[in-house]
Amino acid sequence: METLNKYLTKKSLPNYVVLILSLIILILLIVVIAVGVSKSKSKQENGNGEGQGQGGQVTDQVTDETSDEEEQEDVTKLTPWERYKKAEKYLYIWEYYTPDYIIKLCQEHHFTRVYLSIGRIDKYWDNYYSQGSFPASGEIGTPDYETFIKRLNDINVEVELVTYLGEDGNDFTEVDRVDTVANLVKDLSKKVKIKALHFDQECEENFESLLKMYIRVNKIFPVSAILRPYWLNLKMSSLKAQFTDQTFYESFSDCDTLVDALMKITKYTDLMAYNENYDVIESYMKQLKTINSRHPDNEAKNIIEISGEADVPTEDTLHQRYLEDKDKFFNFVYNMSKTYKGITFHYYETWYKTLYCVWPGTNIPYDGGEPKDC
Repeated sequence: METLNKYLTKKSLPNYVVLILSLIILILLIVVIAVGVSKSKSKQENGNGEGQGQGGQVTDQVTDETSDEEEQEDVTKLTPWERYKKAEKYLYIWEYYTPDYIIKLCQEHHFTRVYLSIGRIDKYWDNYYSQGSFPASGEIGTPDYETFIKRLNDINVEVELVTYLGEDGNDFTEVDRVDTVANLVKDLSKKVKIKALHFDQECEENFESLLKMYIRVNKIFPVSAILRPYWLNLKMSSLKAQFTDQTFYESFSDCDTLVDALMKITKYTDLMAYNENYDVIESYMKQLKTINSRHPDNEAKNIIEISGEADVPTEDTLHQRYLEDKDKFFNFVYNMSKTYKGITFHYYETWYKTLYCVWPGTNIPYDGGEPKDC
């Protein structure tokens, strides 16, 4: 007792009280933390319970992957036509068009990129390109690229301008002209958004000149290269004897195919996946994806042909497949778009006639809606 009395003096009492209070505060903190953990666990269990499907798997976690799954579930409830309209699609425009209708089509059909022709270089060289201007008529149908591209920009449609040297894809004698065209596009891009200068150069043998052309254009403005299906399997080793500049050839020693070489030196590539058979088209797309995986800095896309015109070989177009089963065609477009990040239609006029039975001119009788039975 005497010891306790000494301990409980006025001097020692405050320390004792502090000790007791500290213990109480510590206990209270432990209780608060325990309650918080309990509530968090309860909330998580409730959320998981609401999101469980068969087998009790969680399906409502907020992730990009789950969002895609939810979108996929919603899409399965739509008709093939409605799914087609949701697919990310791109469109070639070679000849006649009215800007108002193109804007409307892009919005309704979810065309998020337009490949807009600015004319063949040799055809418009004397009167336009050599004079420092774009063609104002002929293939194009409008004198005002800047306004039209701006309108496409405003609805978030990307624009690639399309050209090529001449009718003979193997003729590079006037290749110096590409510098002038590329610089014109570069100047225009200071006023409107242009993704790339797309060359529809369908070369069959002069691949050394083709590669050199893309390199010089890409130094001025981002370039997009057209790809032919047989190039997917065309080995660079088989082309060695064709190269007059062996040092240039050796710069592609790390490239297996011609497509590898083109992806190495360009920003974008677009495969003409033209065929009448769905399985063949998808096999082309798979090959392109495999090669593209070796060149992550290159954005590769696929183009399908839908023309029913006499000048298009039947083995290159899905036109007949569309007529046989529209729903299968629409599902194919949707699935390929989802799998390969978009799909391009070649080309606007034949796509329009296939769906709406009328060849589009300067006045398009289009009011939206489902495709017609021609």
